[in-house]
Amino acid sequence: MSIWALGLMLLPGLALWAWLGKRGADPMTALAQIIGFSLAAIALSAEGVCTLGARFSPLGIGLLLAGSAALAVYGLIRRKPQWEWPRFWQTLIGLALFGGLIAWRLYQARELLLPNWVDSQHHYLIIRAMLEQRALPANLAPYLDQPFYYHFAFHAAAALYTALSGLPIGGAMLAFGQVLNAAIALSIYALGKTLWKDWRPALAAAILVGLVTRMPAYYLSWGRYTLSIGMVLLPLALASALRLARESGDKKEIATLAVLTGGLLLSHYFTAILLAFFLVILILTKFLPRLKTLLTALFESRGLLLGGGLGLLIALPWIGRMLRLSALSTGIQSNLPTSLTDLQAASGTASYIWKLLGPASNHWLLLAAGIGLVGALVKRKQTPFAIWTVICALLALPWSIVLRPFRPDHFAIILFLPVSVYASWAFWQLGGLLSQALKRNWIALAAPALLVGGWVLWSFDFSANILNQSTVLVTEADIEALNWVKENTPEDARFFINTTYWQNGTYRGVDGGGWLLPYTGRWSLVPTVFYGFSPDRETNTQIRDWGEEAAAITTCDDAFWSLVDEANLDWIYIREGAGALQPEGLAGCEGVEEVYGNESMVLYRLERH
Repeated sequence: MSIWALGLMLLPGLALWAWLGKRGADPMTALAQIIGFSLAAIALSAEGVCTLGARFSPLGIGLLLAGSAALAVYGLIRRKPQWEWPRFWQTLIGLALFGGLIAWRLYQARELLLPNWVDSQHHYLIIRAMLEQRALPANLAPYLDQPFYYHFAFHAAAALYTALSGLPIGGAMLAFGQVLNAAIALSIYALGKTLWKDWRPALAAAILVGLVTRMPAYYLSWGRYTLSIGMVLLPLALASALRLARESGDKKEIATLAVLTGGLLLSHYFTAILLAFFLVILILTKFLPRLKTLLTALFESRGLLLGGGLGLLIALPWIGRMLRLSALSTGIQSNLPTSLTDLQAASGTASYIWKLLGPASNHWLLLAAGIGLVGALVKRKQTPFAIWTVICALLALPWSIVLRPFRPDHFAIILFLPVSVYASWAFWQLGGLLSQALKRNWIALAAPALLVGGWVLWSFDFSANILNQSTVLVTEADIEALNWVKENTPEDARFFINTTYWQNGTYRGVDGGGWLLPYTGRWSLVPTVFYGFSPDRETNTQIRDWGEEAAAITTCDDAFWSLVDEANLDWIYIREGAGALQPEGLAGCEGVEEVYGNESMVLYRLERH
């Protein structure tokens, strides 16, 4: 059922590709574009339904998929496809590679019972609200009393997958999220094919991303699902922009860039900024050499301007909502150290970024990518992409310019994209040089293949165990306790949970207690970190203060009961060994009754003073 659900979700993308895709396109590139089109179409459809004030229904979804299938069939017949055996085998090989990478990504998530870490909790909650409201939620009531304006493409697609597959939300998130992670490699293949016009370095880049680089595989540890969907669409949009820079009048390519840009704007704001950088660079490369003939430069940039502009226009209703409701601090500032304290902080950030770019196999890949980047600049091969890469690398430094609200580490965790592309190109250039020097044609393929294979083997153990155990918040004991809560507590139950500081003045749960609201619908002292997105500063401050107080509580003293009364709490969720308050701190406390316990979990009912 899960596989059939994925197939049904590709119908909108197949319909778009049947009308916008290039005839005779590389099968792996076509598959990447179909996936990207589908993700963008689902997000844009959700936005359209929201703008019209309508709701999704099973009949409406069925009609949408049936219409997509009809358009796809008619479009494919209209293209007059030629069934060539080489193309057929390329398609099978591409599907096999993608399937193998999906299997690998699922293997990497083998230990998880729910999506991982902190962000996954509010992603789950948003998907739950979408399924219950059958639309993009205007707010997250009854769970959180705050408006919803977050980038939602992942949640819309995951909600559709959940509905079609019949999986529980957590299982659907894990499976669909890992499929997206695998699809990033396909998108990078499509970008590499556009950049180098050669499938071999493009395939090498996809293999490096799938089996070698820490990112995007490590997104699993963080639950960075919105960034994952953004990184599926970003390489496809970059490739479309490159093609438009060569053929500004291509109407199909303009439409392609518009759809991908619109989807990207609804997927992740950071990846949308990365695309904006690239479009500006491409347009400047048209304008700067023609300062005296600006009309000519403008005419040659019309495709980029139209495609990007149309994409912004179709995403504008939701972008406008985000700008009205968001309280994000934006701006540009220098991050150069001016004191010893600043220097120490920058040094700590540098160490963290270096770790994100590791391990050793990945650090050495940076050297290969650097050689490829320099070679591309010298040969003037795809200069706009090289400039974009240099800018991203500079913004990843802890002592450079900072574009708030983004941090240097945000840029560091997307560098796998240019690193894989330039390292693979360097490998192929080296193979060509060795082939010429030794006068052996087979070396041109064997040398880079050996290099890629060697890096895969070097990184295999690290890649197989990519999950960071310190980010796993939910154990089997937590799942049992959470299920008990769903079945045995009233819907208006309010839980004390152990907390710790998170970031930007917010606090988080330290164990499965952080999952109480999304998984069971019961309110907890820190109702996921998503409360920080509310424009209600007063409520945010109150929840932050409660989280700070809870992090220091170790027993049922006056501070504990004061917090219980102020937050109107009537239950306690504790996992032994996690957090400040432990069962021994509640032993003998009047008004605290143990009602559930398993190997490591204890739940209590409170009788307030």
